[in-house]
Amino acid sequence: MTILTHEELLSVLSEDYYLNKLSFGDISKKYNISRYLINKYLNDAVKNGIVKIEISTITKRNPQLETMLADKFKDIHFYIIRDGENDITTSKELSQSAATIAEKMFKNNCKIVGTSWGEAIYSLVDSLHGFPLESVKFTQFMGENMKYNSTAGSMRMVEKIAAKFSSEFLTLPAPLYIVNNQIRQGLYAEPSIAHTLAVAKKMDVLLTGLGTIRSLQSIPIWKENLSKIFPYLDMSRVAGLIYGRPFDINGNILNINNDKVLGISLEEVLATPRRFCLVRSKSKTQAILGVLRGKLITDIILSETLAYRVLAELNL
Repeated sequence: MTILTHEELLSVLSEDYYLNKLSFGDISKKYNISRYLINKYLNDAVKNGIVKIEISTITKRNPQLETMLADKFKDIHFYIIRDGENDITTSKELSQSAATIAEKMFKNNCKIVGTSWGEAIYSLVDSLHGFPLESVKFTQFMGENMKYNSTAGSMRMVEKIAAKFSSEFLTLPAPLYIVNNQIRQGLYAEPSIAHTLAVAKKMDVLLTGLGTIRSLQSIPIWKENLSKIFPYLDMSRVAGLIYGRPFDINGNILNINNDKVLGISLEEVLATPRRFCLVRSKSKTQAILGVLRGKLITDIILSETLAYRVLAELNL
């Protein structure tokens, strides 16, 4: 067990109480300390300026919206970032706030972090601050998305984030989708793939964006073979894509019996304790509702505009 310094203890207690909204009872069980000491340490954190730093982060968030959504979706952590002057400043603030939250997750006894891809995750990674994390490994947990005309491809992403922290990284040198079942099963026996997947099954945290069928169709090879990747799938039911799998508005995975993803299983993905999702696009309200209802993620960061749209859909 990692022994925290007094200052580190004040920091993690403040984060759990003020940002993660844990009760005194939850914090007492987590750290095996009395409620009296929790209160004392929180007061010490204020005196030492630690909470002052956190308050700077909180002012960028809308706690009322976070509470409203948390009441409707239990066990999901919400980070609602206040809208900026325009879409560009809002997107920038979302990425920077997501990076700050992710860094704290990495420091919290984290050993293995999985990364997906996409413009949202690229912006998050780009906003991370570099500092040594030699004990943390970064890994892919599903194959390459084949978006070669973009800097936001999956293999490049895991290399980029590992470089930020001077950490080890593992890639998955294979496509995201393998439509031939025998070939896909055969690839799982390949040493380089088997090793990466064995590590990925032990992820403490994963970072993901939220996709759509349209985003998948932007990649020529997948657009041309959509019917092979998702056989028998009614596209009109698809609310979004996550971990390479399509899901409906209620969070049901729609190709559970015809999964062509090369990577760890969906059950293994969902066993990851923290599944942190960054959404920046205003067009993904239906996809957000799906991942929340299906509990496909544990943490999500959104703008105020997106949060209001989600609440409006729920109140229809």
